[in-house]
Amino acid sequence: MGMWTIPMIITVILIIAVSYFLTAGVMKKARQRASATDTPINKMVKEHPVAMNPIIIMYLIFGLFAGIMIFYYWSIYGY
Repeated sequence: MGMWTIPMIITVILIIAVSYFLTAGVMKKARQRASATDTPINKMVKEHPVAMNPIIIMYLIFGLFAGIMIFYYWSIYGY
């Protein structure tokens, strides 16, 4: 096992967990809708459309993981 196996497993589990809970939340709200018409957009989504977007959240997690890897290699091997 390489040194990045454990961080990769943690990252994959984190991405799966966040995706599952966001998807489950959407499914729960979809079941609560009684009619076929669109519901009004939530106030939080209107004010912060990026905060509730799971794709952007996954890019942020990936960017954080990549940043940690870059910083680690920079600190070990220097400039």
